[in-house]
Amino acid sequence: MTIKMLVCDIDGTLIPYSRESISAKLKETFDEAKAKGIQILIATGRHYSFIHKSLFEDVNPDYFVTINGACLVDKHGTVLESYPMKEEDIDILYKLCEEYNIGLGFKFKEGVVIYSNYDKFYKGYVGDKDYGNAVFANPTDIPFHKTNGLPLGAFLIGDETIIETFKEKIPSLVFAWSYSKGYDAYPPTFSKATTIASVLKMNNLTWDNVMSFGDAENDIEMLRQAQIGVAMGNARDIVKKEADFVTTSVDEDGVDFAIRHFNVI
Repeated sequence: MTIKMLVCDIDGTLIPYSRESISAKLKETFDEAKAKGIQILIATGRHYSFIHKSLFEDVNPDYFVTINGACLVDKHGTVLESYPMKEEDIDILYKLCEEYNIGLGFKFKEGVVIYSNYDKFYKGYVGDKDYGNAVFANPTDIPFHKTNGLPLGAFLIGDETIIETFKEKIPSLVFAWSYSKGYDAYPPTFSKATTIASVLKMNNLTWDNVMSFGDAENDIEMLRQAQIGVAMGNARDIVKKEADFVTTSVDEDGVDFAIRHFNVI
């Protein structure tokens, strides 16, 4: 077993929701890994514009798998691959969110566009952080996707018991719990793992060379595929069941613990 790439989710894996950067300890760990020729890849549900600025300095990966695999970008934000949603799914999802008072934002290449329940979505998704013009309301009566191309994913903010019912109402979409009252929604035709595979091919690597880390349902496929799939101690039980190893929590630098447990560095 030769691990040549560490694939890491961000929220709840590398960085707790209460912070904006990885710990000094984890930065040292990544520096050691890179010194041994091990690459680090970030795989997140976030849009590129919402990735913590500190990661570009503390980790500085060559690529980012974003929007749950719907978009592959390089460190400069150049889109290398993208996979849009279907228009019929967009329309149904919008109608459901309007009917059930769920905040809805679609993730486009240009940024996150809020379609339904602006205040609820903005408070739950953005809060008091400053992302500049990367998030905005649908600017006209004409839906943004009618003139700018289809979105690459969606995010929902609201009552989890209601959002869970959407799984049966729109079986053509995956609804993956991300954090309290927050869900990613995306087609099952791709995942983080799909686009990670593209990066592996570009680097002449296979999943046998990968150690992956995650805490949420949208991480399950990349945990299954990797030679070593690691669930964080703070992960949901459904994620832990799919992992090869359960490490300590993100607050306890669980990524560092697992890397050293398996003697990767």
